[in-house]
Formats: sequence, C-alpha cells, structure tokens
Amino acid sequence: MPAWLQTNLTGTNIRAALIGAMGLALAGPAAAQTMGFDPSDFGKVSMPRRQSTGDAATQIENNKGAFEPIAELDQRDPLAKMAKPVGRIDILLKDNKTGKQSGAHCTGELLPGDYVLTNHHCLPQSGEMTPVRAIIVMDFLTQDGKGAKVFELDPKPVEFNANLDYAIAKAKGNPTATYGSVKLAATPSGGAPSLMVIHHPAGRPKVMSRFRCMATRQQGEAAELRHRCDTLGGSSGSLLYNATNSGIALHKQGGLAPNDPNSYNTATSMTALLQASPLLRKMAGAGGQAPSGDAPVASSGGGQDGDQPTSTEGTRALRGSDNLDTDGMNSLLKN
Repeated sequence: MPAWLQTNLTGTNIRAALIGAMGLALAGPAAAQTMGFDPSDFGKVSMPRRQSTGDAATQIENNKGAFEPIAELDQRDPLAKMAKPVGRIDILLKDNKTGKQSGAHCTGELLPGDYVLTNHHCLPQSGEMTPVRAIIVMDFLTQDGKGAKVFELDPKPVEFNANLDYAIAKAKGNPTATYGSVKLAATPSGGAPSLMVIHHPAGRPKVMSRFRCMATRQQGEAAELRHRCDTLGGSSGSLLYNATNSGIALHKQGGLAPNDPNSYNTATSMTALLQASPLLRKMAGAGGQAPSGDAPVASSGGGQDGDQPTSTEGTRALRGSDNLDTDGMNSLLKN
C-alpha cells in the first residue's frame, strides 16, 4: 500500500483515498481482477451491486426456468456427449371412453439394447388413456429441428411399475448405435448432492438444469428423491445425474413453488428402480453394455394387473404435478 494511503486516512480524506487506491489498482494489468465499489458503501458487509448480469436473468425469465440449451455446447464437450442418449418422447393417446386422441410430451433415455426409460404415466397401462403410438426424437437441439432423427417406440412397455412410475419400452432402428446409452447408479444415501437434469421441458429443444439443482436436505420415503431442479411439463421421465454423470433418480412430478423454500419436485430413486426392475439390474450390472439376450422382460411390481391402481388412484397420483403442467402439457393424463 502506498505510504500516502497509510496516513491521514480519516475524515473526508477517506473518499479521495479510496478512489485514488482503486484508480491505482485498476490501472495495472497485474490487478485486472480488482473490482471497485461505491465509496458510500464502505463498511457495509452486504453491498449493493449496480451492474448487469448480462442476459442470464432475462433468459431464465423468458424460459420460465434456469435452462441451458445443449445446442450452445461444443459438441465435443463431455456434457454434450452425456446428453446424446436423451430424447423427447411424443405419445399419441386414445381416450378409452370417447375414442378421442390427444398428444403429450415426455423425456426418455436410451438404455443398452435399444430400450428407453421413462415414466409409466407417459406410457400408461391403466386408466382411461391408452398409448396407441409413441416415438423418441433424438438430437432435437434447435427449434427448426435440424439434425433431429425420429425412432418408433413400442407404446406397450416391456416392463413397467405404476407405483414407482417407470416404464421401459423398446425402440426400433437401433438408436443406441448412434447416440449411445446412459449410465445408471444407485442413489446415494444422506446428504444433499448436487444434481443435473437433461430434458425437454414443454417439448422444447434439449436443455440442462444445473443452477441450484440439488437434492433437498429433508427427504421422504426411501423410494423417492426430493429435489429442487427446474423442470416443466415434458420433463417427466428425465434422469437426475450425479457428479459422475450417472443417472441416480427418475424425475416424475413437479411441486416447486416460487415463494416456498420448502417445496420440491419428486423423483423415484434409482435404488428403488434397480430393486424392482430385472432389466435395469442387468443393464447396471453389465457396466453400460447391452444385457445378454434381447427378449422382452415380463412386467414386475406395479406392472402386474393385480397391482394396478384404479383410475381414481391413478388420477390422484398425478394431481400433484400441476407445476409440471405448463401450457397444459400432460393434463390429459390427469383426467
């Protein structure tokens, strides 16, 4: 510190001294990281910042969430490669009473052997709505759809569980040869790990949620993982990834409220899914390789007819996802 700054640093001299010090600090290249502040704020622990944060805040507001477009990543980026096996699932459903057809968006992930993991309520096997056709759209990165490719998906899952809200369906056309498959890992117990979601909120191009994306400190039943990652309708069926890029839970339901710090979204823990699913256990045990054999696996747990919820129970289970229902997405699954 200059000798002139070490003396006479009282009274009205403090303003001139601080301004002079900042001028010297900002002048040299070695002090390029120095940031000035209004001298009237001197002594305050929490100082107001009078500058723009760029377009981040505007983008969050416009997108109704902290969503980062995958398209903006260098395609050699590890995150871009990690996002490759994630696609948008489009479902055509028929009302069993009226015969009327409706469409809905979800998110799904490619698994070894050209299987696709998503929520059961995206491909419901009970209730009033029946999926009659489904596709998975891969590499949908920009609104013009350039570079995207569509694969047919069997609307009848080879394995499902209504209570845990997961379904595994078979894709045609060998998409894993191009896009690979996701890694799965058991859900860690305790703590509040940071997370990331890769998804298609509101059916839009693929994005990731990282900002304040974490498990809540207070958790509920063992089969669930509560989290505060930004999602929208269409995010159903997306995986929550940990720091090692492994899917540790399957997002299924919204619940975050802007003015409630105790609110949360809900996912099914991967530990519970691995315990319930013979097919997922094979995939996880194979270290990311396709399981031996390619025959469909019989439904387990809630996927058996005797364990299916009634249509009223199914509706009640989905009623809590209003925050996930932006622009009416998936509302047809709740009626």
